[in-house]
This record gives sequence, structure tokens and C-alpha cells, in this order.
Amino acid sequence: MSEIQCAKCGKTAEMIAENLFLGKLEKEVKKNVCPACWNEWTRPGGAKTMVINEYQLNLGDEGGRETLKKQMRAFFMLPDTDVEFKDYRH
Repeated sequence: MSEIQCAKCGKTAEMIAENLFLGKLEKEVKKNVCPACWNEWTRPGGAKTMVINEYQLNLGDEGGRETLKKQMRAFFMLPDTDVEFKDYRH
């Protein structure tokens, strides 16, 4: 496996091996996000859940999915992020 430098935590880690089901965004996430930070986003009660609840997103709606993608990019500190991530979990 290859190692990556995580954009969020700055640590060097093994690249995520599992399928993330992110479409075009998957390659960028795998190249820039470590498994620990991915888990912080996806785990039950994690950042993804917080974003869905705080923004009251309907993921059946294109606008809701787009907001979630933008917040995910901001959470992981990926390039070309045009929104700020606010963590309401703390």
C-alpha cells in the first residue's frame, strides 16, 4: 500500500483501501485523507452526522448532497474549498 500525507491532521498514513462510494471525489479523498480522519467523518455521531443534522439536509435532494460534499471538503481541508467547516460537536 502507498502512504499519503493527510490534509486534515498532517500525519503520514496508509492510503484508505476500502471503497468509499464517492464517485469522482473518491480518488481525491483517498490521496489526501488518512483512515483515522475518514473514520472521524463517517463514524456514528461523527462529523458527517453533525453536518446532516445541523443543516437539516435532505440527502434525497441534489442541494442537500451538494452541501454535504462542500462541508466534507472543508472538514478534510481539501483544495478548492469554498466554505468554512464549523464543528458543533464540541
